[in-house]
Amino acid sequence: MCFYDQTIYACNDFKWGRFRTHCAKEYRTGETCGMKLIYQTTRLAERCTTCKKMEVIKNKIYRSQEKIGRWAAENAFPVSLDLERTSVMGWRMELEQLEANRASRRRNFG
Repeated sequence: MCFYDQTIYACNDFKWGRFRTHCAKEYRTGETCGMKLIYQTTRLAERCTTCKKMEVIKNKIYRSQEKIGRWAAENAFPVSLDLERTSVMGWRMELEQLEANRASRRRNFG
């Protein structure tokens, strides 16, 4: 039960900050007991890096889907159309992975 700073973002995601002080359980110098307690909480108005990455990926998917729709309607660029579709599938898998990591992190809480 050692104490750490905590940062909470606008999206309610959090990250642990620097180590602050030892608890009564740990007597060895330089060691921590492994359990994290909050010493001080700082709230930030910005979103976390995961949210920023997810927003970038969603924008890429949106722009690519517009291109795909336009190219399909015009029957133009068949090779580029296939490449764009595979790119969208890759970005969707990356987005799912980020969401799964976030859910796992929240389940484990730390």
